[in-house]
Amino acid sequence: MVNKSRILSDLSKFAVDAMSTLSSLRKEIETMVSLRVDKVINKMNLVKRDEFDSLKRIVQKSIIDNEKLKNTRKTNTKKKKKTTPRKKKTKKP
Repeated sequence: MVNKSRILSDLSKFAVDAMSTLSSLRKEIETMVSLRVDKVINKMNLVKRDEFDSLKRIVQKSIIDNEKLKNTRKTNTKKKKKTTPRKKKTKKP
């Protein structure tokens, strides 16, 4: 009986050790894959998402500002009256 419990205890210990080893191996593989992906992305000169989003916001804001400026120019030109140029007076001899 003692021999059976010792075998079960050894099997249990072996299973626990195997699970921790597999867990460590999984973490190591994830790290290696992540580094490889980062290396490929850096070679491709891709833009980071946060940089893209900030630039997108800036462009959208400038488009809105340009539309506002166009609208104010249109209203200002409509308000101005057109005047005819005056003729120059000539001196009589």
